[in-house]
Amino acid sequence: MKKNGTLFYVTLSIFLPPIGIFMLAAAELFYSHRNIEALAELYIENFTESIAGRMEYGRIPFPGEFPSLSEDPGGGREPVSFRIPVLFALLDKEGKFVSGSERMRELVRESGGKIPTGIAGYIRAPDGEKFTAVKFPVPGKDFQAAGAIPWKDVPRAAPVRLWSVLAASMALWSSLFLIFIWRNVINPIHWLEQRVSSLKWGFEPLDDSLKHATPRVKKMHGTLVRVSQLAIRTTKTNRACMNDLVNVQEDERTKISRDIHDGPLQDVTALIQRIHLARRPDNTPEDTRLELDLAEKIAMTTVKEMRALCDFLNPPWLELGLSQALTELTERQALQYGVKIFLGVDESLNLSDSVTLAFFRVVQEAVTNSVRHGEASNIWIDIKRSDDGDVELTIQDDGHGFDITESDTADLRAEGHRGLSNMEERMTLIGGQLKVISYRGEGTCVRGLLPASGPR
Repeated sequence: MKKNGTLFYVTLSIFLPPIGIFMLAAAELFYSHRNIEALAELYIENFTESIAGRMEYGRIPFPGEFPSLSEDPGGGREPVSFRIPVLFALLDKEGKFVSGSERMRELVRESGGKIPTGIAGYIRAPDGEKFTAVKFPVPGKDFQAAGAIPWKDVPRAAPVRLWSVLAASMALWSSLFLIFIWRNVINPIHWLEQRVSSLKWGFEPLDDSLKHATPRVKKMHGTLVRVSQLAIRTTKTNRACMNDLVNVQEDERTKISRDIHDGPLQDVTALIQRIHLARRPDNTPEDTRLELDLAEKIAMTTVKEMRALCDFLNPPWLELGLSQALTELTERQALQYGVKIFLGVDESLNLSDSVTLAFFRVVQEAVTNSVRHGEASNIWIDIKRSDDGDVELTIQDDGHGFDITESDTADLRAEGHRGLSNMEERMTLIGGQLKVISYRGEGTCVRGLLPASGPR
């Protein structure tokens, strides 16, 4: 029903303007035609009546004679100029032909002498030709003057014959145009509407089988195809991110559980054992003191391990600012991994807590990757503000590097290597960008850029 309604309005919009123009032109031509008819009637009446009146005082032409149409019928010297061709004849009182042109003789004979008297009218010859004709009696004579105008020679009458051809041509052109619009615009758009409304976005792509359509419609279809494909990729990425989030949470829980089990939990178990030994009834004061000293040392070790775990989960140095936080972090990582880390931070930077945390985690992840995967010995970290006001983070190592393309981070994420992807997400969350440059055997460079318009 909707499709039929669309076709109706499209048809109306296509046909209505030309039909209106067609009707106005037809009305103009009709009234022009009527004016020409009235002019022809008036002309032939005046001409014939004038000839008849002048014959009242002049000689009646004998058979075969006919007054010249280029001269004054009254015999004057003034030429008479006729813009409309006229046929003239002299008839007797019964209406029989006496003198005049040969075509007029045939017209009188074919019409049976039925030529209107006094008021011009139409008569048709047997061959279908149309004439405007009239006759007037010659006063005081037994003759009649008859005149006729053949319509085929009347100016502007001929276009009327072409009107049907013009109308048919316009109708044909409008129909062809409607078919073109329907096939290449309306039908493709209707097909797209149905497919888009029924498409499972993010799970299936849009068909690319559109054939008959205008370039604009094809371009719109191509855009929708790309959007549907992008939606599928976005859905896959969202799924991967959700899986990564769950996996990260599980990994962190597993790591924390393992660290607690292998560290503080074992120490607490040992502490309980020492307390039990110190409470034996056969202990000497010296034995009891020794067991309590050992228990104290185990408790201090447990506290140290618990503090280190808390520092890893929520580093307290972040409250001191980016420079102090990174100094503490890199010193600990240098001791832990046995590498040299060179840190340079612009002291004039005053960054927000969210940016400080993001930079901290990016540096932490990048140094870990450089040691574990790149086997680097030296790492250079530099954070400064550019001339444009952007904050630049650069982490360069002398490891063995690897080959990477712009699309590799998504592939690495799919393979379970989330380090680079996590750093990208950290920078994206604060409105920044991250780029990794690495070539096999030439080390790796991680560059983060926070635009001047981003958060501080």
